[in-house]
Amino acid sequence: MRKLVLFVFALGLFTSCEPRESTNTNTERFYSSPWNVEVNRTHNAVGTLAAADEDHSGTATLDKGGSFLYDISALNDHMYQYWGYSWSTDQFYMNWNPCLDWYINEEADSMYLNYDHYDYDPNSGNSFYWNYSVYMTR
Repeated sequence: MRKLVLFVFALGLFTSCEPRESTNTNTERFYSSPWNVEVNRTHNAVGTLAAADEDHSGTATLDKGGSFLYDISALNDHMYQYWGYSWSTDQFYMNWNPCLDWYINEEADSMYLNYDHYDYDPNSGNSFYWNYSVYMTR
């Protein structure tokens, strides 16, 4: 009986130290509605592949599960990307890698993302990274 009382006391002591606030932080500000986007993407020359510097505009939709869809057909398979945000490290992620630079301006309801995105050119056989600079506004 003493062991049972001691166990119940210990259990109560340990659970009383548990945080009572929700750890499921609301990220709805990212995906509540589509964003207007201005995209600049660049890459250096790689082998026989010429350097590129492209500007695009359109919309982007983020969903709670991490999908990031650019409504810009000129991006080809890069229309479909993935986002994430870590509240514990305050880091924004694109395609499972930390962004090189990013900020959120809550007053202007805007966001800036700068990240690299891997690509492969089947014609030349070269792998390379596009550098994306994305300005997002509502």
